[in-house]
Amino acid sequence: MRRNGWRLRPGDRVVRRPRQSETAPVRIRTQDRRRRIVLPSSLSALLTLAGGFAALITAGTAILMLPFATAGPEGASFVAALFTATSAVCVTGLVVVSSGTYWGLFGQVVIAALMLMGGLGIMSAGIVVLAVLGRRVTLNQRLLVRETLGGEALGSAVRVVRYIIYFALGAQAVTFLLLFVRLIFKYPAVEAFWQSLFHSISAFNNAGFTIFPDSNSLSAFQSDPAVLWTIGLSILLGAMSYPVMNELARRKGFSRWTLDTRLVVLGILGLWATGVVTMLLFEATNPATLGGMNLADKISNGAFQALTSRTAGFSSMDFGQAEAGTSFLFMIMMFVGGASGSVAGGIKVNTAMVIIVATIAAVRGRTHVEFERREIAYTQVGRALSVLVLAVIGVSLFIIALMVSERSNLDAGSFTFGDVMFETMSAFGTVGLSHGITSDLSTPGKLIVTLAMYVGRLGPLTIALGLALRERRALYRYAEERVRIG
Repeated sequence: MRRNGWRLRPGDRVVRRPRQSETAPVRIRTQDRRRRIVLPSSLSALLTLAGGFAALITAGTAILMLPFATAGPEGASFVAALFTATSAVCVTGLVVVSSGTYWGLFGQVVIAALMLMGGLGIMSAGIVVLAVLGRRVTLNQRLLVRETLGGEALGSAVRVVRYIIYFALGAQAVTFLLLFVRLIFKYPAVEAFWQSLFHSISAFNNAGFTIFPDSNSLSAFQSDPAVLWTIGLSILLGAMSYPVMNELARRKGFSRWTLDTRLVVLGILGLWATGVVTMLLFEATNPATLGGMNLADKISNGAFQALTSRTAGFSSMDFGQAEAGTSFLFMIMMFVGGASGSVAGGIKVNTAMVIIVATIAAVRGRTHVEFERREIAYTQVGRALSVLVLAVIGVSLFIIALMVSERSNLDAGSFTFGDVMFETMSAFGTVGLSHGITSDLSTPGKLIVTLAMYVGRLGPLTIALGLALRERRALYRYAEERVRIG
């Protein structure tokens, strides 16, 4: 018997295999032949974050330009509205017009809403909306939430955001109640309610906006520790971040905390102690700041200023009259900022502490970065150094740009280099302290400061996020070679 030209023998089996043409996939051409542009995951996440903040700033600017947003008959100019909206969304607190007198009730409500949304973050709100609508949260979005808000597991992204919102709203509600109980004795009930609500939002989100009548920031409350420390503790809660506060509440004892929490707590306590010593050393005898207060008020205001000047920008004294040593040390503190995943700006305490620990390890001759019997990965150290270097470059460029735009004021003696440097550092660190030159800046100068606030809010975050999303395990390593250092 023959089959296909072959002669079958006893015991042979015929096995028929399908031809390749029979198993090939069927391709169906559709009418839509448009090319899809697929962005890398890191770039897509960064554009989502930056675009969300830009869209919120644009909407806030348009609303603040409406005639009924201001207290006067005319609407705000584009520059004033843009500057204020950016400052509110980026929770900075720098202003070119008085928040309490220039803006009407509607404008102040808009500013409060922008502070609240800017503090919570565009991406966290977007994740919650997606979850409510029943849409799938993509891996890219989960990575973004994990890096920006401090979640550890990818599957916990939505749950982390939900808890963060509960924590933020709860902390602001408690701050509101404490302020209202105190301010009801100072203002009429309706005004006390609005003042308490506005400043509870501004305090927790480290925004630094104030609308108290007849008061330059918190100068009217220098001798009122109840108001100062209610706002101060709310600032601390916002600057510590939800992951750190959650762990402090659940795990009692320094030895049970994660390395991240230990570094944040030590960093914040160290910066606060440095600020207190600086205030008492330079300002205790300065009649323009703390010199005219009694001992109790000096200690209270000095400790409060050391707490708020690093992240929030509230001030109970005129920082334009501060000593040069105070301004310099506080510029460093503003550059560092608060904890990662918090509402504060700066390069973050976590970043600074990793660099400090790495420096100590190098000085001690250690080949690995170790702290409290834990080793910090090289990728983390490299990421921290990248954030530091790029932030220094960014601040330097903004200082140079502002010096060019304000050359006439510098030549006339209206501003000094220290004023320009302090203003830039405050904007980049999204703090809001000023030597009093913000409203006197030229239009290009105001736009430069506006851009500095936006970049300062998103820059360190997007740099860290981009490095995290681009991280790949190397398949090979080159030969090691020494380079002379020093």
